[in-house]
Amino acid sequence: MSAGVGSEPAGRPVSAASSVWKAIAARGPRLSHPATGVLLILMIVGGIVLRIQNVGYPLHYCFDEDQFAGAAHQFLIGVPATAECCHPPLAKLLIGVGLVIYGNNPMGWRFTVLCFGIQSIVLAFLIGRSLFDDRRAGWLAAAFMAADGFFLSYSRLAFSEGFLTCLALWSILAAVTARGWGGVLASAVLAALSGSVKWSGMQVVLPACAAILILRRAPWYTIVAFAVVPFVHLAVWAIGLGLSGLPNSPMAVLAAIRERQRLHLGFVHGANPLESPWFSWLVLYHPLITKTATDGAKVRVASTIGNPVLWIAADATLLALAVTGVASAFSARWRERWRRLFTPAFTRAVAILCIAWLSMMLLWFTRRIVTYWYHYLASWGFAIILLGGVVARFERRYPRAVLAFVALALLAFVWFAPVWAELPISRAAVNHRLIFPLWR
Repeated sequence: MSAGVGSEPAGRPVSAASSVWKAIAARGPRLSHPATGVLLILMIVGGIVLRIQNVGYPLHYCFDEDQFAGAAHQFLIGVPATAECCHPPLAKLLIGVGLVIYGNNPMGWRFTVLCFGIQSIVLAFLIGRSLFDDRRAGWLAAAFMAADGFFLSYSRLAFSEGFLTCLALWSILAAVTARGWGGVLASAVLAALSGSVKWSGMQVVLPACAAILILRRAPWYTIVAFAVVPFVHLAVWAIGLGLSGLPNSPMAVLAAIRERQRLHLGFVHGANPLESPWFSWLVLYHPLITKTATDGAKVRVASTIGNPVLWIAADATLLALAVTGVASAFSARWRERWRRLFTPAFTRAVAILCIAWLSMMLLWFTRRIVTYWYHYLASWGFAIILLGGVVARFERRYPRAVLAFVALALLAFVWFAPVWAELPISRAAVNHRLIFPLWR
């Protein structure tokens, strides 16, 4: 009997591996230069592997893990959480999930942080693809986030900033894809959860509302759904105080919030040598070391320095867009140049991501609150997605230039990987990578 239309020839069955490869090829990155897609896949796979490998090491608290993991343990045993008293309770509650699964040990402390760190790579893809209506933008954004040490290091540390950033990305994704009340309500709840990790997470409300109004995929009046934000936030507080065995009535919750606010405003500028002002974040001035351990004659170090290639490119992109945007606002000639380069849809995507990048730093501009390097993580996530969209825009016209750029970013990823993921290397090798004193 002859084979039917579309069937495989007799004697040549399709293997499972072949089917999987065809599925990956169909959904994988399709760029003008095939080698660029291969490099993006290497960056994503490498970033995930480095996040997961040996995440339970070192076998002791690092950086401020004792505060967050300690408070999570206190929540679970029902005593007042005194280990960390300055922030809303959601980060500790999420870390507590890992303690329930793995116990009160390093793997338990860092498990949920790792899960949220990997989610952020997926979210970069989904936001980039949805905003720019281009799968290449999504793949580039995901690869850049996977190959960035700032995100990588905070995906392996029992700390709050990774939760805040991931929930902020979720809120923006919900806003971008919202088509009605349901999507907008989801965005509002996620924004409230981001703010329930740290109050600075509430700043995502502004870009989420901006996305709904600019894209007009959902009716403008649905932003009324963001009225639920304070109620969700108070509910999270009530859950945390209740688990601690403390009063959790509305008045008790408000009293606890006022006390935390007083503590934040009481911190003195310059008292901590790790402090860094917001404008220093743009030039990699003072990235922090979050983990150190000895391994025989070698050391294991986790630096939060970002990928310098991506950092320089993102800063240049933000500066160029700001300059050309201002020029376009005052000059008809520049407006015409912008229109020739960018479609209205692309312009809307750029506007949303620029608003998100700026909004997540608004609190730090006031200089009323002590600021540290990690406070830039959420803004940096939106800068990475913006960079992915801009690179994708020029990829068809300049495929070899984009290939060279991606290759440089991958080389930097390989070079800095040992000091991002605590791989054992010599002290001299650490100093060769962290060349400036403030990087150490």
